[in-house]
Amino acid sequence: MRQAILIIFLVLLPICFLAEIIDFVPANYDFFIIFKDNGTYYPKISSVQFFNFLLGENGLGLEYVTKSLLENIGYNTRVSPDIFYEAISKNILFASKGVTLDVGSFFSVDLNYYVEALRNIGTDSILVFETDKPEEFIKLIAGVTNLKVSTNEKTWILQDTDVAIFARYHKGYIVLSGSKSALEKAIDVYDRPTDQFSNRYPVKDLINQPAWICGFFKGNSFSTNLAGIDTNSLDSDYFTVTGIPNGESLVIEVKQYLKKSTDLNKYLSNSATMRNMPFIGNFAFSVTASGPSDIAQSIASWFQGAQEEVRKIYQIISSILEVSTGRVYLTGDISSEQVRFAAIFNLATDFDMNLIKSYGARDFGGELRLPILNGFVSFFTVGKDLIVTNMTREDYQKASNRKRLRDDAAYQYLSKKFPEKDMMRIYVDLGNIVESMLGSKARGRVLFSQFIDSGVIIYRVEVM
Repeated sequence: MRQAILIIFLVLLPICFLAEIIDFVPANYDFFIIFKDNGTYYPKISSVQFFNFLLGENGLGLEYVTKSLLENIGYNTRVSPDIFYEAISKNILFASKGVTLDVGSFFSVDLNYYVEALRNIGTDSILVFETDKPEEFIKLIAGVTNLKVSTNEKTWILQDTDVAIFARYHKGYIVLSGSKSALEKAIDVYDRPTDQFSNRYPVKDLINQPAWICGFFKGNSFSTNLAGIDTNSLDSDYFTVTGIPNGESLVIEVKQYLKKSTDLNKYLSNSATMRNMPFIGNFAFSVTASGPSDIAQSIASWFQGAQEEVRKIYQIISSILEVSTGRVYLTGDISSEQVRFAAIFNLATDFDMNLIKSYGARDFGGELRLPILNGFVSFFTVGKDLIVTNMTREDYQKASNRKRLRDDAAYQYLSKKFPEKDMMRIYVDLGNIVESMLGSKARGRVLFSQFIDSGVIIYRVEVM
C-alpha cells in the first residue's frame, strides 16, 4: 500500500510543480506560455537537424556563444553559470496582458535579440524561473542584461538609465517584471486561487499534457506574420499552443477556437495537386482560391517599391482570383539577390487579358509584360492555368521543368503526416535559405498547414 502511494506521488509530483508555476498568472492577463522541463527536452530539440545546425559547433554554434557569454559573466560576478543552466533546465513561464504576441518573436539566431527582449520585458508582463539560489541567479541575470542590481526590502531592482526590471523570490521561484506593481500582483495572486488565470480558463489539461511548449491566449492576443495567414480575420474565443520534439522534428500546433460557429469546411481543398507543381527556389505556397485569406495581398507583398505599382499588382491579382478555382500556387526564392517567383492560378473561366493591358502591359508574343520597379511581371496561360511571374515565359518553362515538388523527398515525407485537405500549406527549404544568406551548408525543412478539425482551426508546423 505504501509503495502504491509512493508511486502515485512520484507520478503526480511534476504536475503539482507545474500547477504551481501557472498560479502566478492573474486572471486578467491575456496569455501565458510555458516551456516545460527544458533539461529533458533540450537534447531532443538539438537532435533535430535544423536546430542542430543552429546550436552545434559545426553550424552557427549558438550553444558555444551562449556558453562563452555565461562563462565571462560568471567570472565577473563570481557566480557559477551552472546556477543559470539549472534554472533554465526546469519550467519557465512568460505571461502578459495588453499586448499581442507574434509567434515569430520567439525565434531568432541573434543572441542579443533575446537579451533585449529580457531588458524590455514589459510593465504588464512576468517571467518566472525555478531556482533555490535566487541571489546568485539575479547576479547572472544582471550580467546578461548589463544592468546594475540594488535591493528595496524584498525586491531586487535591475536597472540602468533606460530600463528597469523588478524581481522577487517566492516559494522556490524567481519572478521578474517590468514594473513593481505587476510583480506584486503576480505574487499576491499566487496565494489567492480565486484570482488565478487557471481557475477562470480551461488550461489545466493543456499544461499537464506531455509537451515541451504549452500556451493559452485569450481572444486575439495571438498572431503570426507568416505569408497569407491572418489569425484575427475571425472572432476568436481563445488559442492554445503546444510544441513537441520527437527526435527527428519539432511539431508546433496552434488551435484557434472561435466565438461563433462558422462553416469553415467550405474553405478546404485538396493539397495533393501541390505535388505536381514546379518547385522554384526554396519556397512553395498553396491556398484555397476561395478561402478567407487575402491572397492578393500575400502575392503583392513580394513587391517592394512605389505604392502605386504594388496597388496595380494587387488589383490585377484580385481580378484573377474572381475567376479562379481550386488552389492557388506560389513558388520562388525568399532569400536571394535576384528574387524569382511564379504564381499559378487554375482558371474556372477565361480571364480577360485586356484588363492587364489597361494597366500598361505590353504584348511580347504569347505573354504580357507589365513594367514594375526595375523589371516586369509577365502574364501568360499554360493550358487552363494562368501564370504570373517575374521571369520571361521561356525562363519560367525552363525553371518549372527542372524540379517539381514531388521530387523533394523531405516534402513527400513530411506531407504524409498532415491532412490532405487543408486551407493553406507552406513548405520552405530552410537549409537553402541559410546557405544563400550565410554561405554555410545546412539541412532543414519546414512544412506548415492550416486545416479544420471539429470546427477548430488548426495551424500545424513541423520543422526537421
